[in-house]
Amino acid sequence: MAGLGIRLYTDEMIHPRFVTELRRRGYDVESCPEAGLSNRGIPDSDQLAYAASQGRAILTFNYVDCLELDADWKAAGREHAGIIVSPSVREVGELLRRVIWHLDHHQVEQQRNLLLWLRAVPGS
Repeated sequence: MAGLGIRLYTDEMIHPRFVTELRRRGYDVESCPEAGLSNRGIPDSDQLAYAASQGRAILTFNYVDCLELDADWKAAGREHAGIIVSPSVREVGELLRRVIWHLDHHQVEQQRNLLLWLRAVPGS
């Protein structure tokens, strides 16, 4: 497996081609449609609960809801494998560069129970 061990789950906002390309590069990633959780109006809290139950950090563009969700989980003493929030990056290649850099530079324990912002690759 590529990266430093973070297993990823992508919500409905992330293009399926991204998942295919990331997996092709050896990363452990599951998409919302693959989990059978797309197009059903499932709340973000349930998406995070699913990711947490699978030991996966969730990747989303939905920073507004996830800020509150992360705070709610912390207040309730609930644990998750991490929330990775990205600005809306529609170009799959750019999103891949950012996520791969993140996965190659963060250990599982550095991501656990944290909301981290996905940024542009340093030096690019």
